[in-house]
Amino acid sequence: MRLDHSLIAALFCAVCGTHADANTPPAFSRTDSLTFEWEYPASSEAFDRLWTAMDSVRLHGEGELNVLYIGGSHVQGGWIGHEMRHLLAAWAPHARMSRGMHLPYRLANTNTPTHFRTEMTGHWTAKSCTRGSGQAACAAAPIATGILAFPGDSAFIQHVGYLPDSTRTACTSLELWTNASRSQWQWQGNASVRSCFPLPGHLGWRLELDGPADTLAVAFEATQEAGLWYAGMSGLHTGADAHIAFHEWGHNGLRIRHAAALNGWASLLDQIQPDLIFVGVGLNDAVDGTHLNMAAFASHYQALTDVLCASGAAVVLVGNTPAVHRNASLAKPSASIGTWLRKHSQARGLAYMNLTAALGGAGIVTDWIKSARMQPDGMHFTAEGYQAIASVLFDAWMHAYAQAQKEPSLNNVPAAQPKQ
Repeated sequence: MRLDHSLIAALFCAVCGTHADANTPPAFSRTDSLTFEWEYPASSEAFDRLWTAMDSVRLHGEGELNVLYIGGSHVQGGWIGHEMRHLLAAWAPHARMSRGMHLPYRLANTNTPTHFRTEMTGHWTAKSCTRGSGQAACAAAPIATGILAFPGDSAFIQHVGYLPDSTRTACTSLELWTNASRSQWQWQGNASVRSCFPLPGHLGWRLELDGPADTLAVAFEATQEAGLWYAGMSGLHTGADAHIAFHEWGHNGLRIRHAAALNGWASLLDQIQPDLIFVGVGLNDAVDGTHLNMAAFASHYQALTDVLCASGAAVVLVGNTPAVHRNASLAKPSASIGTWLRKHSQARGLAYMNLTAALGGAGIVTDWIKSARMQPDGMHFTAEGYQAIASVLFDAWMHAYAQAQKEPSLNNVPAAQPKQ
């Protein structure tokens, strides 16, 4: 598929020369950045289906728009997703919202994403796709959440939404991803179960609730049972009204080899049914600097995009954010990764976005630390920094959507079918 290079817009603007006090970071604006839009195919069934789904939700008040963001700690922290939900809610104020997956990060002793908390009792062990023996265990799991938790006795876990977010992201239906039999778990959320039936492939259970729930809780009875696992749950929505779900799949320290090794991607994507997938993997790989093995990176990345493309979703490859590691700039390895991502997107009919350029270039780290948009480590951002990232991603997405609405080919795409 050829690339429509007319969609690549570059607006060269001056970077603000003054900074507010670190306690009150200035709002991010277009004048802070070089703004680059998506580079994406001029003709693509996947992107046409995305535009049609967006039309259904925003213009006709029906259907679903499901988004999945895959990445490292930037995504796991939850601030990008939180801001994207605010932007999407303003874009389609009539639509119901869902935060999608609730993964048991805290059981694996890693940070829980922003705006929901996880509480548990009983004995648990958990493994992560980025750590030690957890890599092999998670790779073999039938669904690729990247976290696998094992209840060792009578154990309880709940995911609780924070107000005011929880009022919009409560769910009336959900999937519980576990190999536990029906007699080995009990729902204890803040809405009663109306019906329950097993998911295909022994992935777990689908629950239909009597009303919306924002406390998602389940108790397991695993006494003397071997091999019982829990991989998370996903809030869903049932009904004819428009619905938007934004799923975050992030893991601290994630490298492309970790994501590519997981065997359960097809199952996860089949359950989520995303219309749009952002792939923001590569910053941790860039830490290798001059020792970055681009051949291995490319091989692993191709394996992941193969399964992502097979889902039928529109896929956007997101380049690295500006960063330093141990006082060394990651500009060169990140540029090498970006060059490969651009070529790979062109070859596979995917979209690519140069996030470093969109945020203002590789040299913004010092200024962003001073303005409290980036943390002193030079790798991670503050809430305001992540909001800026979400803003440029959203603006580029909406620009591409606006461009697509001008194309007559959009009118030739069959209407989106209801999701099961």
